Amino acid sequence: MAKMMGPEDSNSFGVDVAKKLGADEAILMTVISNERMARFANSSVTVTKNVNESGLVVYLAKGGRRIIGSSSNPEKSSLERFIELLYKSMMSLPKDAGYVPLPPRGSSYRPKPSHDKKLEGPEGLLAGYVEEAIHAAESAGARRTAGSLEAGVASHHIMSSTGTVGSDTSSSILLNIRAFTDRDASGHGLSCSATVRDFRPGVAGERAGSHSKRMRNARQLNEEGKTYQVLMSPTVASNLLGLVGDFASAFSIEAGTSYLVDKLGKKVASETLDLTDVGRGDGCLQARTFDDEGQPTRSTKVVEGGVLKSYLHNLSTAKRFRTKSTGNAGLIEPGPWNLEIGAGDSTYEEMVKEMTHGLVLTSNWYTRFKNYRTGEFSTVPRDGTYLVESGEVTLPIKGVRISDSLERMSSSIRLLSKEREWVQWWEVDTPTLCPWVLVDGVTVTKAYGESPPQGS
Repeated sequence: MAKMMGPEDSNSFGVDVAKKLGADEAILMTVISNERMARFANSSVTVTKNVNESGLVVYLAKGGRRIIGSSSNPEKSSLERFIELLYKSMMSLPKDAGYVPLPPRGSSYRPKPSHDKKLEGPEGLLAGYVEEAIHAAESAGARRTAGSLEAGVASHHIMSSTGTVGSDTSSSILLNIRAFTDRDASGHGLSCSATVRDFRPGVAGERAGSHSKRMRNARQLNEEGKTYQVLMSPTVASNLLGLVGDFASAFSIEAGTSYLVDKLGKKVASETLDLTDVGRGDGCLQARTFDDEGQPTRSTKVVEGGVLKSYLHNLSTAKRFRTKSTGNAGLIEPGPWNLEIGAGDSTYEEMVKEMTHGLVLTSNWYTRFKNYRTGEFSTVPRDGTYLVESGEVTLPIKGVRISDSLERMSSSIRLLSKEREWVQWWEVDTPTLCPWVLVDGVTVTKAYGESPPQGS
């Protein structure tokens, strides 16, 4: 029978194999995840699934050459063969001008387990939450609902040839629910959390149902190509402002695919905007104590008072930028772990009262960039969009598109709410703690004609 190894044994064995082959450096990262999912349609659960996965990533370096590979087979002989083939492939590569050696002294990470063990079971947990969300949506006016609920626990185990060793475990639960009344009337709600304690499926369902009811008989705007004040919910604001974290990756800066090129230390947003990347903190859904190079994660001020304070770095980009790693590796490219947008001092009601002619956006889909270098994008509001006139919400609106640039929008933020929510879903990859955000002068156009596409 093939011999299977635990994550620490796999990592130790893999590092030893790499050393014997002659590698200057090696990193083994084993990731073990337990994910459960429930999908529902027409207000009934249609699919449930439980997936346990184990995979590992291998990084090797030799004489200025380096390579990264991944495998899902931790069996001893297979792992040895995989590393041998990876090493052989590396030696046929040219030297990498961007190569930076690992620090000569490694670190040890032994954090106390901080994940929610309740998210490891029981099996009936997800069904109960789905029922709670559906009931709340229907009580708020929905005729039918659809969506998904995902819960999981993931552990990362690292070992390097320079002595780094450690393990980390995080948990998350995420509900997305869409509610429908008439054919064109829909609403969206979500709740995500690192713990069961802070998870609110009933609140998400009530929001979705309420918006689906309010969106009945929604109208097209009478004008387009005009500018509006726009009040973005945390769901929308996290999608747009959270992208600033991606554009702050030093990889994007070097590739020239970021509007933040050459703007370090310069004003890129309203002075009300603070954006921080957080490796591990209260509520973080992707909590990590160490990055993929074994460097400690931390809190990094990306934007403070509207000024771009830092890019996000791994060891290689940090050397080229003559700075230190921010603990955001990605062996290939650095990126954010969790983002926090600073709170303001307004309530939702106060922000609406500040609007003379604008839109409230509760959800958006299909954010696409026309030009990454300038940050120009468009996105389509859905599932709850409302016209505001003279401080009063008046009509539900359909068929609009937002067309703007991230820097212009960020620079036109007027108010932020006191309350913030964690957001992660298919339009928001990086978990983001986000307030409501009021922005001036946003360009609004039509997304489609009188009849929206079927199935949208």
